[in-house]
Amino acid sequence: MGDAEQRRSIEFKKCLNEIGKKLTEDQLLSLKFLCSDYIGRKRQEEIKSPLHLFQALEERDKLRYDNTGFLKEILQTEKREDLVKYIEDFESRLHLCTDSNPTQNSGTRLNARGSQRQPPVHQDARWREVFDLVENNLGRNWRQLARKLRLTETDIECISEDHSRKLREQGRQALILWSEKNEDATFQDLVTALRRCQLNDIADQLEKKIASWATQ
Repeated sequence: MGDAEQRRSIEFKKCLNEIGKKLTEDQLLSLKFLCSDYIGRKRQEEIKSPLHLFQALEERDKLRYDNTGFLKEILQTEKREDLVKYIEDFESRLHLCTDSNPTQNSGTRLNARGSQRQPPVHQDARWREVFDLVENNLGRNWRQLARKLRLTETDIECISEDHSRKLREQGRQALILWSEKNEDATFQDLVTALRRCQLNDIADQLEKKIASWATQ
């Protein structure tokens, strides 16, 4: 298992751990029953927690970070759409990590459920100008800004790994990911995050850029 795959596997186990905390004993019993075609009675008797169940499913190739369909199906049977959504959020982050150059995609894009949505904001001409300005001045401060923009540590590590030798591109991908996660993102949101990082020079330049558009 390569480093990237190992990291994704670890992040998935963290995801499963959080899901396990949210399941009741009765729900665990129901899930075990739904898995009876794959997990024999003797093995089921050994399963005392959701994590034991997830481990048994992994052993039978019914669960992996890139194979969550069966788990989502049985969770839906138990009316735990909230946990299905939790998995889908993980899958969305995983997809962004493995897409080494999301800017190559144009036109309509697919969300985690496969439905079409509008082109992301980073394809807008003025947003591209904003991203150009910020990335040209951001340098190693991109991680700090990413955190202020509420990207997760997993998001940040994915970007760092996928663009390990391109510092400016790391900053740009962080901005793109932020914009994709926040379809209602505004220029002022970015200015505010920059000032919270004490990157006031960049924030000032950005505000001047925005003000110049008002006179055009």
